[in-house]
Amino acid sequence: MKNSDFHLSSPKMNRQLRLMLILETIVLLGAYIMITGTYQNLERHKTDEAIRQLNGNLMTNIQHTANALDTLSKSLISSDTYEVSPSLWSYLKSPARQKENPGRVDGLFIEKYYQLTILFPQLNCLFLYRPEGNLMTFKYNDQKYHLLKELPESNWVTVLKENRGALSFVTQKEAEDLGYQVNNQLLFAGRVLNNISASKPVAIILAGINISDLQYDFKCNKLFDSQQFACFDINKKLLFSSDGFEAIPWEDIQSPKAGDPYAYYLISNDNHTLFSVIATDKKDITQSSSFLRPVFLVIILVIFLSNLLLSWMITKRVIKSYGEMTKQVYQKSLAEKDLNLQMLRSQINPHFLYNTLDRMRMASLNANYPYLATMCELLAKILRFGVSESNKLVTVEEEHAHLEEYIRLIRISYPNVSISTSLDPEILSFRMLKLLLQPLVENSINHGIIDDAANGSIQIWGYEKDSNLIFTVSDNGNGMDEEHLALLRDYLEDKNTAFHSIGLKNIKKRIQLYYGKEYDLFIDSRLHQGTTVTIKIPVIKESIV
Repeated sequence: MKNSDFHLSSPKMNRQLRLMLILETIVLLGAYIMITGTYQNLERHKTDEAIRQLNGNLMTNIQHTANALDTLSKSLISSDTYEVSPSLWSYLKSPARQKENPGRVDGLFIEKYYQLTILFPQLNCLFLYRPEGNLMTFKYNDQKYHLLKELPESNWVTVLKENRGALSFVTQKEAEDLGYQVNNQLLFAGRVLNNISASKPVAIILAGINISDLQYDFKCNKLFDSQQFACFDINKKLLFSSDGFEAIPWEDIQSPKAGDPYAYYLISNDNHTLFSVIATDKKDITQSSSFLRPVFLVIILVIFLSNLLLSWMITKRVIKSYGEMTKQVYQKSLAEKDLNLQMLRSQINPHFLYNTLDRMRMASLNANYPYLATMCELLAKILRFGVSESNKLVTVEEEHAHLEEYIRLIRISYPNVSISTSLDPEILSFRMLKLLLQPLVENSINHGIIDDAANGSIQIWGYEKDSNLIFTVSDNGNGMDEEHLALLRDYLEDKNTAFHSIGLKNIKKRIQLYYGKEYDLFIDSRLHQGTTVTIKIPVIKESIV
């Protein structure tokens, strides 16, 4: 550096430089304090919201489990669709019938148990006691033998009987008093089954549900490794928790002590009978919002030192920097204009395509090619139906009309292919996701019967069953052997990449994303016999916006 490049011999210039550096130091320190404080508050708020959302999802899963227990424990006396064997309740109400055929109760109970495991695969055990506490019958999934006992004279049994038929939750430790000791994480609940006409109890039922999925879901989604959760009932009794939470009493959660290292996030269900608590180490919360403090400090110091060392270059570089800045702004403006133009073009393309198809249709009519005009018209209708709002609900009748237009288009190319539809008229007003049926028919044509179109046959059925809509597309095409069928099923579950077609996978994912994992697409096939694809979705009788 030459002396002529950096000249501070003037006392006035030195004073101005020192004043400038002092002001810069004050401004940078103030900026550091303000930025770090604001960032810390924002990150703390984001962390709190994320934990509350996690707790809300956890509470939803807990409530679903509680609802399942409520349904299970009422299943013996319910008259809804879960009722499988009404005669079991008649046996329970009649001690005389039990004495006449004591083994019949066991048989009916086991039949009921297996029916319930189909509806609730997480069901682990079901115990039936007489009102006096004697064990009547039982069934459980655990492999080892358990020496079960009568109901003990414990406080939880007293509370269960005093609830007069209402659902009572039981901890796994309390359930171990019955002799059922398992390693699995279970949630128990029970109730007294009352004969209303005789105004007396006839049995006590206890059910246990496996909650390992709930535990695993929390483990996968928790924000910090140190986070723990617990579930309490209306009496503030700990029902179950993750490892390490058992030692924290309810009083410390509701009124944390000054030196408590944990922050507690508490939420209840709608009727305040169940409570979900997530305990988070305060250090994790603080670290999540303050880990950038050293980074900000380093940045401030670098800025300060850079300004101190490079202040003498500002005058020389200002013109060059201004020119570069102007060029960058100009280039950015051109890029933004180009992006806007592309967006406008993407909006024009569908309209351009419809106009082109319409002109092709008119040209075909003028040239006396009516079948080609029909194909253009049908293709335009199909595209209009498919392009707009793929997740919009339409009526079954609208979906069927779109499918018929596609079938008309196919029959022009493959006049010998037999395609028939049979939809129950009762379901035509129900609502469903659009574009579920047409891709299935297209899949049957492209992968099933295209090699033998002259003898090809496709049948489509639609009907309601058990409050679900069932649609089936079946063809008599090539079919698949067991090995290829297994590969295709795994491909639909994202377990392999053996296929490149996305039609079936797209339908499966759309169904499960919109309706939930309990609804699905099923495929079955026999080599040289054909393939059948079935989809199951819920019945929706009104529009959902």
